[in-house]
Amino acid sequence: IRTEGDVASIIQSGGRATGVRLASGETVTAKTSVICSVTPTQLYGRLLGDAAPKADLEAAQKYRYGKGNFQIHYALDKPPAWRGEGLDKVALLHLTPGLDGVSKACNEATRGMLPEVPTICVGQPHALDPSRCPDGKAILWLQLPEAPRHIKGDAAGKLQTPADGLWTDALREAYADRAEAILASHIDGFKDSIIARRAYSPADLEAMNVNLVGGDPYGGSSTIDQSLLWRPFKTTRNHDTGIKGLYHIGASTHPGAGLGGGSGFLLAGRL
Repeated sequence: IRTEGDVASIIQSGGRATGVRLASGETVTAKTSVICSVTPTQLYGRLLGDAAPKADLEAAQKYRYGKGNFQIHYALDKPPAWRGEGLDKVALLHLTPGLDGVSKACNEATRGMLPEVPTICVGQPHALDPSRCPDGKAILWLQLPEAPRHIKGDAAGKLQTPADGLWTDALREAYADRAEAILASHIDGFKDSIIARRAYSPADLEAMNVNLVGGDPYGGSSTIDQSLLWRPFKTTRNHDTGIKGLYHIGASTHPGAGLGGGSGFLLAGRL
């Protein structure tokens, strides 16, 4: 197993994929196949380049990505004192005013607005695995799945948004403050328990991983025409790419995002 290798392109010979070329110039030869867990944009654009099948390249250029994701990570001096009984034992919970609240936040983000009351997904890894933090401490990771990739304004009318629509460090922290205020309303003494906070805007996430296009963590919009047998698009089948020995897996492929190693499991069964 090798890590930290930036793959620049896929090598083909005799009509099939035979390995990869790293950005350093080094080549790695594949014994049987090359399996890529990337977005269609990366696979058919950067990695295959001019060698990409025309139909797949055109489909990749039309592939749509979804809303951005906003993340906040916390290190806490003590476990959260949730006001709701039993929530301290839950590994993942969602904070929202309800279905109407989710609908409103989704609509606002789709229109390029920062949601006034975002849906907040709260992960508590220590609830299942106490070894994830020192004794008596706690960690939280928050995901706000309704974040605009290009900002047109603030639905609450309180945050100053940049004219170019791009995320800034100041806006990131101000929006994190909004989420933190909502979280604090559900946890007694939350702000006093914070040791450290780190927020990541959709732009930050994309800068960290080219597959998080616009901060979309799901590998592309999961509309019906980009789901099930049509994921990533209708010209692909069973993780094939049209090039022998080259397969496409990951959130951008069937069975879709949020299903862990589902695509790899299905392909492994075939191979």
